[in-house]
Amino acid sequence: MKTVISNEQRAHEIAIALMAKTADPKQPIEAYHDYINYLLPILKEIDKDFPMGIKEHLE
Repeated sequence: MKTVISNEQRAHEIAIALMAKTADPKQPIEAYHDYINYLLPILKEIDKDFPMGIKEHLE
């Protein structure tokens, strides 16, 4: 079965992974800004490379 993960979901996962060790849970607003600063450039690149989403092969 083939599924497509949305570009937004993939960018979200990458952004969360990148900031996982640096985010300060006591500073949620700063963490949100860091997340957005990771998310938007990643999403733009993924949209250029995979305009139809990213297919995953689950077998």
